Amino acid sequence: MSDPQKPGPFDPMAAKRPQPIRTCQPPDQSTSQKVLCDRCGAEVYRMHAVWRCPQCGFKSDCCGW
Repeated sequence: MSDPQKPGPFDPMAAKRPQPIRTCQPPDQSTSQKVLCDRCGAEVYRMHAVWRCPQCGFKSDCCGW
């Protein structure tokens, strides 16, 4: 009986195609709802567990605590 076939050398080009990189960036603003400042009405951004307004500096909790 003959020996089983030995695998050839590793060929990186024959390996499985790489998957696209997943990002941790927030979704595009056009697809998500904008949050507005309670004081001045400007668009706010999330900073850890609070929403912060770049216009007036007002901070509000994001989870209502």
